Formats: sequence, structure tokens, C-alpha cells
Amino acid sequence: MAKNQAPEIKLSENQVRILTQLQNSTHSPLHFKQRAKIIMLAYEGYSNNAIERIMEIHGETVTKWRTRYASAYQELAATETENSRKLRERIETILSYKPRSGKPPTFKDEQVACIIALSCEQPDKLGLPFSHWTPELLRQEAIKRGIVSSISAMQISRFLKRKRIETPSN
Repeated sequence: MAKNQAPEIKLSENQVRILTQLQNSTHSPLHFKQRAKIIMLAYEGYSNNAIERIMEIHGETVTKWRTRYASAYQELAATETENSRKLRERIETILSYKPRSGKPPTFKDEQVACIIALSCEQPDKLGLPFSHWTPELLRQEAIKRGIVSSISAMQISRFLKRKRIETPSN
């Protein structure tokens, strides 16, 4: 059974110039430098296996970025007719991570806002038998008020820390 052949990388002079700048710049993020080098080595005729050995990276990484860049050939050719700034932006977009869906947040923004607002209230003015909130007391009150059905004191602490709100620790 024949192995899938890696896509050929075709580059214009402008693309070579931009990729070389990204690869050699001291101000380029490391991921741009690495990916630009993958594309340049592929353009120079190196196989994916050779690029993997030269750069000492995983073969899937080489395949992923070579394929992604090759599949953007038509788009880059169309952008080529515009100015070089747009071409550079397009190349950087191609060499960037694509957004991942990830797990949806457990708590809605409104719930977090209600917990933070609760932490700003004075417990004794609400008729509660203590003068300061702790994460555990906030947790109990948030559940009691129906803001959330369950939450840990640690999660409450994370919300407050994110907003630089402090409560005494237990």
C-alpha cells in the first residue's frame, strides 16, 4: 500500500520573503518561527520525515502545518494581488492556532457576578450572624439564595481572586 504523499508547497517571492522574516526575526513568536521553518524546508523539497529529523519535532506537527499551508494556496494567491501587509497577516493567520471549542463553563457570567456582588455586601447588615465573608460562608449563602445549585469554596476563592477580592481564609 502506497503511503500518502505530502502536498507540494508552492511559494511566491513575497511569501518566501515573509516566511524568512518570520523564521529569522527575534521578535516573532516561537510558534511562527517553527511553522515558517517547516514551510520553508518543505518548499526546498524536504520530505516530512526529513523535516521531522532536522527540526527534532513530531511528524504529526510537520504534516499538520504543511497540509494547512498547502491547502491555503488559492487564498494566498488571491491575497498576493493585494498589498504585502495583508499577505503577511494572512500567512500569520494560517500559521496560528485555530480556536478550539473546549468544555463550556460550568457557571454563567451572571452567577459569577451575583457571587461577587454578594461578597461585597456586609453579612451583619443582612442579618447574618458573622461580620466577614469566608469562601465557605459565601458558598453556603450562594446555594441558599439559589444563585447556584452547588459550588466549592475553592471555586468561590478563584472567582474572588480573579477580581482581586479578598476574604479571610478559614
